[in-house]
Amino acid sequence: MSGIKRWLPLLAGGLFLLLLLWALYPASTPVTKQTSIGTLPPLTLTTLNGESLTTDTLLGQPFLLNVWASWCTNCRKEHALLQTLSGQLPIIGLNYRDTPDAAKGWLHSVGDPYSRVIDDQQGQAALTLGVIGTPESWLIGPHGEVLARYVGPLTSEIWQTQFLPHLSANRTKESAQ
Repeated sequence: MSGIKRWLPLLAGGLFLLLLLWALYPASTPVTKQTSIGTLPPLTLTTLNGESLTTDTLLGQPFLLNVWASWCTNCRKEHALLQTLSGQLPIIGLNYRDTPDAAKGWLHSVGDPYSRVIDDQQGQAALTLGVIGTPESWLIGPHGEVLARYVGPLTSEIWQTQFLPHLSANRTKESAQ
């Protein structure tokens, strides 16, 4: 019996550590592969620079909505790809539960791929959107339709297989009209 008592704290600690790691690193999976998975809801937002805007002002062309934070370790993994993608389409950053100073400092040190950065300190915009965690990326069509969504760090492979086909199809459809 004393052998079990000796190992019990170690087992409990190990289980706690596994649960903590599981919570901090959610599975990176596409939420859906449907052509359209909804529409961007109407929101009134404020950027890190204090500019007020609505989701309607973002429409007119496809863009990538990227949910990130300076404290998010997985956000660092996708940042170089976002820098590259910013030359292909506008990227709107949704800075989730972060301070403006921390966000601005982080972007200053690693580079800013975003056309605009939305300040979501309280997480209200993310809650309205149904954000699961950071990082999370949404491909939004020119009329506000959600074309693709991915939870986890965006990689080149994910971009090529799960986002680019939707973007290309949308651009082809728009140019035909």
